[in-house]
Amino acid sequence: MTEQQRIVGAVFARGGSKGVPRKCLRRVGGRTLLEIAVSDALQVDRLERIVVSTDDAEYAAAAEAAGAEVPFLRPTELASDTAAEVDSWRHLISFLDQDGVRPDILVTLPATAPLRNPSDVDDALDLFLRVRADLVVTGTPAARHPSFNMVAVDDEGWAAIASPVQGGLVRRQDAPQLWDLATVTFVADTTYVETTRHLFDGRVALSPVPRERAIDIDDEFDLVVADLLASSGRL
Repeated sequence: MTEQQRIVGAVFARGGSKGVPRKCLRRVGGRTLLEIAVSDALQVDRLERIVVSTDDAEYAAAAEAAGAEVPFLRPTELASDTAAEVDSWRHLISFLDQDGVRPDILVTLPATAPLRNPSDVDDALDLFLRVRADLVVTGTPAARHPSFNMVAVDDEGWAAIASPVQGGLVRRQDAPQLWDLATVTFVADTTYVETTRHLFDGRVALSPVPRERAIDIDDEFDLVVADLLASSGRL
């Protein structure tokens, strides 16, 4: 990393979540998901600024109370159910660029991953800088494999291995390693984000995270599990 590189941390918090209404203000371990994400970001020393992108005034107030900057409210068209989050990344980069503080590296900390450890973010950033990636994602070893224990059902209702290999597999350990993507953190080159059509078109590296820290809050069940783990003292 050169002295000229700016590294900005960001939390993207859309107010209109349908699966878990007001999701970012729900609590895990006594803290809101938004508060946890901002707190994690503040513990990553290399992040020069912590910016929250949201369309929601209540979220904005909560983010500022937690210690983040909220320099704008996100345009409505970037906060709909069909909007791609990467477009919100581009909007944030463009805003900071016009403000005269364009970042070179964007580190996102999704509020939906409340069990992350700040060290997971540091590990992903280290990997990004070491291999000179365009993007670093996080992931956990996949529990299922399409060549061993995932099946597809055909039009007649018969089940078969989804993606069989020649000779078949008799042990899960013989299947090629696959990973489940996690929402723990993403580290991206800002120029790459602005110029690519698809994030996986470039040099993408994966930073492993433990399964127990990779829970993604998508429904009420996920909240219950995350809260139990946060209260267990085992993380």
